Amino acid sequence: MILHNNIKEFLGQELTQAKEVWIASAMISRNGLKFIQEHIPKIAKQHYLIGIDLNTEPEVFVRLYANSDHNARVYKSAYTYHPKVYLILGLDDSLKAIIGSSNTTTWGLEKNVEMNFQISDQAECTKLLDWFNGLYAKGHIITPEFIDSYRASFVRMRSKVKEIDTEAASLKLELAENSGQFFTHNQHRIFKEIYHTVENDDLKELRKEVRARFLELHSRIYPAFVKEGLVNLHAHHQKKEWVSRHFFNRFSGFYINAMWLHYGKSESELAVYNNGDRSINNPSRFINNIRMQVIIHDQDVGLWLMLGRGGASLIDRKHLKNKLADLAFRTVFFDAFKNLGKGYWINAGAPVGEADIVTADQLAQIVMQSREDAYFIIGRNIYYLDNALSDKQIATTVMEAFKKLYVLYELIRHG
Repeated sequence: MILHNNIKEFLGQELTQAKEVWIASAMISRNGLKFIQEHIPKIAKQHYLIGIDLNTEPEVFVRLYANSDHNARVYKSAYTYHPKVYLILGLDDSLKAIIGSSNTTTWGLEKNVEMNFQISDQAECTKLLDWFNGLYAKGHIITPEFIDSYRASFVRMRSKVKEIDTEAASLKLELAENSGQFFTHNQHRIFKEIYHTVENDDLKELRKEVRARFLELHSRIYPAFVKEGLVNLHAHHQKKEWVSRHFFNRFSGFYINAMWLHYGKSESELAVYNNGDRSINNPSRFINNIRMQVIIHDQDVGLWLMLGRGGASLIDRKHLKNKLADLAFRTVFFDAFKNLGKGYWINAGAPVGEADIVTADQLAQIVMQSREDAYFIIGRNIYYLDNALSDKQIATTVMEAFKKLYVLYELIRHG
């Protein structure tokens, strides 16, 4: 069915009966977004893939970012993003689509000379949904940094029309600069503080992606452990625990601020510590012992040797402190720490860089004064755009770090 100039009335009516919508629009205005929100049921799921080539208003991104229930991404490529697609799943579980020339603006929906076509054929609508999901997977999640950068660019583009291409190219670089990295821009940004307690469909999928990437990294590095001398560094004896949880539950506290791939003691080593405690504090639990891990955050990837907090890793902590009473061991421990080199640090309550620790006694004092309620970590964090974290280099980067940290792992490890 052909829809001429004014699709606002038809779209509004369809939105009132929507269970879920997918909107791919080159440009969305504040009024356009307001129109959608005024007509769509609050419980309906919403998915947006928005362009920035045609000056979408910054306030649109602000509002979508503020509402974590909406799944919204920005699409930017080397070419202009120009679709106008409205796909609606109705209460009767049938799909309808409107495709054509109308952007999600007041002018596009009711005033301009536009041409649109309404599709009810379910096979064709399903193809449109597949098309949307394919592009959506390549989109960028909305972050405060993006909004600030885009707002500044938006103002300059409006006041200096001749500089539009330059400004657009600069913003495109910001979004695409992670090309070739092992973890994508989106896979990092989901660990921003605002998302720590949010679990919408978009974030669930991205956390699954991070888990899958960690399993891929495991397949690249773990087979080399024994050959590289990491003979006492083992994956968790249960495969589902190789990577930290990517979903909310009572154990995670409905809170995910990072995810990690970790290695530690073998099942037989851990069994020795089993005291029958059925709580999370059982000393035979994998996470209650010394571990080495690759951990992803918003802005970096950490390569860490760590002892847990809140009663975790007590056996290893006590073992290390007892050994540090021996002056000869202090020297060995200090030499192994200094061998880590530039960029490494120890954090036993507060971070201290490798270069700032100049004596074995200074290092020993930091360890001896460490509190059980604080994490004990030795490692380094690498900026997420560093070439060391590229898809081609990350396995080498992790193995080089693990070989250095493993010396300390063996010195600290009880067993």
